[in-house]
Amino acid sequence: MSSPFAFERVRVQGIVRELGEGESVVLDRACNAAGCTPADVLDWSLFRRSIDARGRRAPRFEHIVDLEIPAAAAALARTRPRVAAAPAPTLRPTVRVPSSSARPVVIGMGPCGLFAALQLAEAGLRPVVIDRGKPVESRAKDVSRLMNHGELNPNSNLCFGEGGAGTWSDGKLYTRVGGPRIREILDSLVRLGAPDRILVDGRPHLGTDRLVAILKAFRRTLGEAGCELRFDHVVAGIECDAHGAVQGVRTSDGEVIPASHVVLAPGHSARDLYRTLAVEGVAMAPKPFAMGFRIEHPQALIDDIQYTRWAHHEDLPAAYYELTANLQDGGQRRGVYSFCMCPGGSVVPTPSDEGELCINGMSHAARSGRYANSALVVTVEPSDYAPFEGDEPGFGKLLAGMSFQRRVEAAAFHAGGGAFTAPAQRAADYLDGRVRDVRRTTYKRGVNPADLRPLYPERLTATLQQALRTFQQRMPGYLSDEAVLLGVETRTSAPVTILRDRVTLQSLSHAGLYPAGEGAGYGGGIVSAAIDGLKVADAILATITGEAPVVDDDSAGSADQ
Repeated sequence: MSSPFAFERVRVQGIVRELGEGESVVLDRACNAAGCTPADVLDWSLFRRSIDARGRRAPRFEHIVDLEIPAAAAALARTRPRVAAAPAPTLRPTVRVPSSSARPVVIGMGPCGLFAALQLAEAGLRPVVIDRGKPVESRAKDVSRLMNHGELNPNSNLCFGEGGAGTWSDGKLYTRVGGPRIREILDSLVRLGAPDRILVDGRPHLGTDRLVAILKAFRRTLGEAGCELRFDHVVAGIECDAHGAVQGVRTSDGEVIPASHVVLAPGHSARDLYRTLAVEGVAMAPKPFAMGFRIEHPQALIDDIQYTRWAHHEDLPAAYYELTANLQDGGQRRGVYSFCMCPGGSVVPTPSDEGELCINGMSHAARSGRYANSALVVTVEPSDYAPFEGDEPGFGKLLAGMSFQRRVEAAAFHAGGGAFTAPAQRAADYLDGRVRDVRRTTYKRGVNPADLRPLYPERLTATLQQALRTFQQRMPGYLSDEAVLLGVETRTSAPVTILRDRVTLQSLSHAGLYPAGEGAGYGGGIVSAAIDGLKVADAILATITGEAPVVDDDSAGSADQ
């Protein structure tokens, strides 16, 4: 029999707060759904909060609420619809390795590498963490020079440097990956300075302005935990013994950094490293990815489409959209979708080589800009980039996807007129090939009106055109004359997968090498890449402690955003 003083937590689903109502109604309605009163509640918290703007009614807020109530009341509550026992917090046991000579090297300071390094350091190891780029403060200056003056630093830009490619982005923290580690990542970010609302928002995001401060705090935490951080270190190869087991990392200045294990988390733009790994025989395979454009609309238009007559209500944030289509392309189906949608954001240059142009979107935490942008991309299969196999002699199909990216980026650079100016075209004009002046966009390098159709092979262009018509039907106004396409979005994910064992997470060809994160073909966003970093760190600790590694699914190439 339960003690009369015992309390239990229940989770109540589907608590609705209408537009204009205060948050105080949430507790009352959760209690009503659970069959108790606020006086019964010892403690309560929001588990999730989201906006439902579907249909013709006013947008509303939906909540999932956890209540801590007397055990007897909890037992009755669990018999009601929408009420269940609240899951107990999942606490991953802290692993401490015995005194060991093991010293891992982590390649890459994106979310995957940073979280892997933190996990290894907290277990008692002292990993060396290296990145080709600079600390975020210095990197910001290089990014500013690129945006404002067209000066590219190939090792310090929007792709390379502390924080990885996600630093100048929207800072999205939602993911298709499930499991308790999502909360572990979010909790860590809150401890580093992120607002605690990311723990409950249905679509949490940070924004570039907050990410910069969080990365500085992350760097301090890693240093205090025993990590050695080395910036401006370009990886030139992997050192191995006679049996192919990893012994160290070789940098471009000839230094060899000894390593007991190597976490390979290079990010999706490490083209020179892909080539080096291929030469050294690291097991890799070409994989599908997606390419297309950025499409930019006035944010007020997106608000009107999504929120209708309630668009300017003070309680509503800048509206978001997500569009997908599975379209017929000859004898096959091909996916087209929006990606990394940035409400109130801007379009930014993300090249890593001179003479090539690619772009992405970013926003600040407030998402208060006048324009919204999103990638509009089509899936690309290895068969689509087979014609480019000859661009990298000796590698066959393996690096053909990378070659395809470079071909498109070079064409976009030329179409923009150089200096990282972007070619642009009204979305409606892309359907019939007209080239007219376009309005001023958020892209700081400026735009050059151009026909974007020749930038991709005809089949991909036809599918993107079909998608624009389909999305106009679903979101009337999507093809407004104010909608502008900018070229090109080519780096949604890595063009290769660095193959690893599903159980040990080690490279199939090199013992002690642990491919990880988005650049290795695993995960596709801040949170999923960070989770993969934790998984790889756990696998390394398992080899040191002798524990059996945890088998987990690899979702190679999945994209969160």
